[in-house]
Amino acid sequence: MNLDYQDLQDAIDAKLLTSAQAKKLWSFWEKESKKPQFQLSHVMYYFGGMLAISAVTLFVTNAWEQLRGLPLLIISLLLFTLGLSLSKLFLKKDFAIPAGIMCTFSLAVVPLAVYNLQVMMGLLPPPAHNYSDFHQWINWYWVPMELITLVVGLVMLYFYRFPFLLFPISVTLWYLSMDVFTLLFHLNDYTWRSTFSVYYGLAVIFAAMYMDFKHSNSKKDYAFWLYLFGACIFWGGLSCLNWHSELSKLMYALINFGMIIASVFVNRRVFAVLGTLGILSYLGHLSFTLFANSLGFPISLVFLGIIIIFTATRWSRMENKLLKYFQNYIPQKKTK
Repeated sequence: MNLDYQDLQDAIDAKLLTSAQAKKLWSFWEKESKKPQFQLSHVMYYFGGMLAISAVTLFVTNAWEQLRGLPLLIISLLLFTLGLSLSKLFLKKDFAIPAGIMCTFSLAVVPLAVYNLQVMMGLLPPPAHNYSDFHQWINWYWVPMELITLVVGLVMLYFYRFPFLLFPISVTLWYLSMDVFTLLFHLNDYTWRSTFSVYYGLAVIFAAMYMDFKHSNSKKDYAFWLYLFGACIFWGGLSCLNWHSELSKLMYALINFGMIIASVFVNRRVFAVLGTLGILSYLGHLSFTLFANSLGFPISLVFLGIIIIFTATRWSRMENKLLKYFQNYIPQKKTK
């Protein structure tokens, strides 16, 4: 429910509130309500932030290797300091979202700094990969970079409490777990990555649920980025598995349907979006393989979509009753 000041004015006209009470209530809402909203400024914050973060992670090209060692280490430390300085500046001006993004930018620079420190100390074994390979290849000698980044991330999260920091921390844990897995089991191929991603994504989702119900609150949604990353990794790994038989493909569709149902109980749209994409891909498979010569299959899907819409109208009437019934089975979020 979205309320504006006109709603309070209507309450005043209905003699439910006095004008003074309405002003105090509105002032309280403006001061206390810090929930994230989908606004153009927020989109611009994250778009600019992802550009800056990508520049020091995904888009570090081989041209940077000409500066590897001390020069690139100095540049990394300057960028790290710049991010933290801007984060503190934004905090002073009460811009929490850009402050968190710039703090996350500083964390994203850490692997680059550690890489060049390793180069200076001669700790990269031959043949050493370039830094641009860090996000492409799994190898055990990325482990020191990931461990130090993880420690720095946890320290920054402890002091700054920005939920966005959990995103690069989750990515670092994913990289670290794959590199350690390779180190322990001496794997030379990458056929295991899809299965590994499914289990890792599930682990992150469960961690997000714990964070959601124990530590998130109305002002800081610590679980959001964990849900987003965990769901994407889980769904990506799930979709890359070898679903050979029609029965297994049906199982894939049912798991995606389960994700849509789960989105209701955890109140996270990312599960509904990914689950819908998965079901659409299964229907695409049916359309172009089993029913490639069927004129009735597309028409059937049209009517199926209409039936789902009508079902949703009935569901909207029953939703509150059903959620109230299942309320006892859903963990209650901790309030602060």
